[in-house]
Amino acid sequence: MTGLQMAFAIVLIVLGILITVVILLQKNREADASAMTGQSSAQMNDNKFFDKTSGHAKDDTLANITKILSVIFVIIAVGYTLFMQFHG
Repeated sequence: MTGLQMAFAIVLIVLGILITVVILLQKNREADASAMTGQSSAQMNDNKFFDKTSGHAKDDTLANITKILSVIFVIIAVGYTLFMQFHG
C-alpha cells in the first residue's frame, strides 16, 4: 500500500466516523413528537402541527453538515476509485 493509498484510506475512515457522529447527534423529530402525543408514525404524517415547529437551528446545521460531509465522502471515494483504476 503506497502512501497515497494510505492517505485516501485514512481520510475516508475519518469522514465515515464524522458522518456517523453528526448523524447520531441529530434529533429524530418524528420519534419525539410521536412519543409526546402517543401517535404512531403513520398518524404523524397526517398531523401538520409539527411541520410548523420544525425550524430548529441546531438540527438544521447538523443536517447541512451531514450533507456536506456525505458529498465530500462520495467525491473522495469516486476519485480514489478512478485513481486506482488508471494508476493501479
